[in-house]
Amino acid sequence: MTVSRNKIATLIFSIMFLSMSLFHSVIADTTNEDELILVVGASGRTGSYVIKYLKQQDRNFIPMTSNKERAAKKISEKYNWVEADVKNPKSLDSIMVGVTAIISGLGTNIFEGPNSPEFIDYGGTKNLIDAAKKAGTVKQFIQMSSSGITQENNPLNKYGNVLIWKLKGEDYIRSSSITHTIIRAGGLTNDESGVKGARMQQGDTVPINGGLTSRGNLAAICIEALTNKNAKNKTFEVFDDETMNADAWREDFAKLIPDTKL
Repeated sequence: MTVSRNKIATLIFSIMFLSMSLFHSVIADTTNEDELILVVGASGRTGSYVIKYLKQQDRNFIPMTSNKERAAKKISEKYNWVEADVKNPKSLDSIMVGVTAIISGLGTNIFEGPNSPEFIDYGGTKNLIDAAKKAGTVKQFIQMSSSGITQENNPLNKYGNVLIWKLKGEDYIRSSSITHTIIRAGGLTNDESGVKGARMQQGDTVPINGGLTSRGNLAAICIEALTNKNAKNKTFEVFDDETMNADAWREDFAKLIPDTKL
């Protein structure tokens, strides 16, 4: 019996599609087919809050890390960790298949060499955006950033010009065609979401070294931005505020000005 080339090609394509589907069904932490959230920096101190809350909500996500063995020991073995290097665009291609949204907590505490802010906070963010555009399925990009980022004389820039490179990463996100939300946090603390209220503002006018942000609140705001239409294409700062109700911030997205009007 002979088989036409068209039938062979169709069979090969079907096998490839099935393989990718099986790949993501194994690595994703739930089975919601409507979304697939890639959490970059999931083993970081704030990223771990993001994946914990996503799992509590039974959301469909991929926890990405640069070292999955270390992540399993540091955070938990209950997650299906996926390893990739944001400095290597090719390592991102297979992970991006089917991804509909990205929450990125990229950052580095190494200020010289190939893992410095130039190559992680900027280069890594650029590679993520490029890979997302190439995949064609990514609809949103949520970025955790830092307050004081526009202050060139900020003392943090003594460390590898970290805020300068973070701002370049922000600019690359804003200039892309992907819907985005950029959330600038203050000094990070380890409180869970809801322990304190949160205040949103814009303009990066907070005094240097002023303002704290709990990792739990930051993670919760990133997740809310995925589905809140008023969070789209906006950049803002968030700080803990004990005078505010724990969930009041959910209504504040509507008060923020879109990036195109700032």
